[in-house]
Amino acid sequence: MQNKLTIHTSAISHGLRCFIAGIGLLRHPTLRRFVWIPLLINICLFSIATWGLWTYLVSSIDALLPSWLNWLSWFIIPLFMVSMLTIVYYTFTLLSNIIAAPFYGQLAKNVEAHLKGQPFVERTDGYFVADMLGMISSEVRKQLYYLVRALPLLVLSMIPGVNIIALPVWLLFSAWFLSFEYAGYTFENHGVLFNEQKRILSNFTLPGMAFGGVSLLATAVPIVNLLAPAIAVAGATKMLYERGELD
Repeated sequence: MQNKLTIHTSAISHGLRCFIAGIGLLRHPTLRRFVWIPLLINICLFSIATWGLWTYLVSSIDALLPSWLNWLSWFIIPLFMVSMLTIVYYTFTLLSNIIAAPFYGQLAKNVEAHLKGQPFVERTDGYFVADMLGMISSEVRKQLYYLVRALPLLVLSMIPGVNIIALPVWLLFSAWFLSFEYAGYTFENHGVLFNEQKRILSNFTLPGMAFGGVSLLATAVPIVNLLAPAIAVAGATKMLYERGELD
């Protein structure tokens, strides 16, 4: 029992350490430049999301509240804002991952080269155009795979009584999916197909769940979520490398 607990604790710790290691990897001068375009994409999308959400909430609450309750808007608007931001930011993270997929693929390729002590891979226009559609197509498939399973769980998690089970399951599935999501860029660079990716990740579920869990938490934090995908891509590449999946 003690040995199993130690193994499980070590596995979870490994997933957490890999995500944190992603921060250090992005500080490398050569790797840093592969983050700028995804970061700009995230800033644009999240700025639009924040502005649109704020405008919608203010106008909606003003319309719904009776005039004699307008004084409560200072409390209700921030409360709704926090709740909606979590959902909207997570949704926009999925969208930004589709748009930025080719850039994350390039980041994963160069993180791997750095870990192996190999020369960095320069992006060429020919490579980028040829690879872009494949990366985006794979990303769309992953997002559809997620939405088909996560949306019913999310709806069930809003039903009193049922949410006691549905919400934890949704969180666990989302955590697992994010490890699948961010490891996928490195897998794609190696030509590993969708079902094979899932099979490989099933061999180290605990580190993957821990990694995905901290990625999910980072995604829900404003400002941090702008860099969270790039950190997770770098961290997932390191996790696969340390487990010998990139030989």
